[in-house]
Amino acid sequence: MNAFEGDVRLEGERLVLRPFGLDDAAALIEVIRAKEDFLPPTFPSALKAEPIAWFLGEGVHKLQKFGLGIHLAVTERETGEFVGTIGLFKVNWPHLTSEVGYGMRPSARGRGYATEALSLVSDWALRDCGLFRVELRAMVTNHASIRVAHKAGYLREGVARGAEVDDDGVSQDMIVFSRIGTDPPSPGVPRGRPEDASGKLVADAEEGVHR
Repeated sequence: MNAFEGDVRLEGERLVLRPFGLDDAAALIEVIRAKEDFLPPTFPSALKAEPIAWFLGEGVHKLQKFGLGIHLAVTERETGEFVGTIGLFKVNWPHLTSEVGYGMRPSARGRGYATEALSLVSDWALRDCGLFRVELRAMVTNHASIRVAHKAGYLREGVARGAEVDDDGVSQDMIVFSRIGTDPPSPGVPRGRPEDASGKLVADAEEGVHR
């Protein structure tokens, strides 16, 4: 089963979530050169033209191709500027479950973008993709992402002790949040104009990297 087939484009009040492409090379190079620490671990980290081109043209789409997840670029609706990433991973179709992860560029934080992107992806996953549960994990010290999870309608379930190793090699506790298919849509996030099939979502929050 693969509910992620075809081009995925989710439009919000201020954001557009879309597939990565070769046109994103300049922005990715800028991020790598500035050593901005928000990209997923599978993304390129070295300024090498051929690996970056392969990744944007093929590598980043492999998860979606095999129905194992999806990576989307988070862009500003008005300017098209690349402001972050968001994606679903660890998709288990027999159990209809997935995890979600995101990261925002430092220049885009504190503007509610993470909440809007998380709400868009979560509503889409639970409403249109047939998933029943989307899980989000945040380090207990990541207060910004904890606020984002609450504002996007995620419920706190508990703490997974020592569930992730941080950059210093220390095992950190993770707070586990989830949304399920019977939960209401993201709270406090108004829908946009009816002609937009994906709906538009917006919320105020502080955000950065979800872990």
